[in-house]
Amino acid sequence: MGDHSRVYRHAPTLFSMVFAAMLTDAFNDSEDGIPLRYRTDGRVFNPRRLQSITKVKETVIRDFLFADDCALNANTEEMMQREMDCFSSACDNFGLTISTTKTEVMHQTAPGKPYHEPCITVKGQNLQAVDHFTYLGSTLSREANIDAEVNNRIAKASAAFGRLRNNVWERRGISTGT
Repeated sequence: MGDHSRVYRHAPTLFSMVFAAMLTDAFNDSEDGIPLRYRTDGRVFNPRRLQSITKVKETVIRDFLFADDCALNANTEEMMQREMDCFSSACDNFGLTISTTKTEVMHQTAPGKPYHEPCITVKGQNLQAVDHFTYLGSTLSREANIDAEVNNRIAKASAAFGRLRNNVWERRGISTGT
């Protein structure tokens, strides 16, 4: 067990490295994703400053990673399908399998635009389209508003406060100041 315990301890790091290499392979020649312009001078919330040529950087947001989860992002359904095809192909190259039963698709429309359910496939299998999902503890919704997220956080806070009732709120030995 001695030598094997080192392998298990480093397995998450090794997986992260392989996953990062796989994503580099998947999107090496791709320009798909969501373009983002930003400044590094601390003046983030002044849109007029983003028109400036100096100090403005551009990047493409395509994927968000956390442990063994990956969220792909695109501006159009066609772009998302291309990204999924690249991702699927790279998974094959690295011996990884996409669980199509756990993989979901969510389309967020611009305010005032009609919604249509996206049809994204992996090797001919349709992925389930959802109205909302939770990623890293945050609830995202297809309406692109934060109502579901606010309700989710209020419910979590209420549950936490409820668990403190007997030990803190109704305990006679704890003063209001404490």
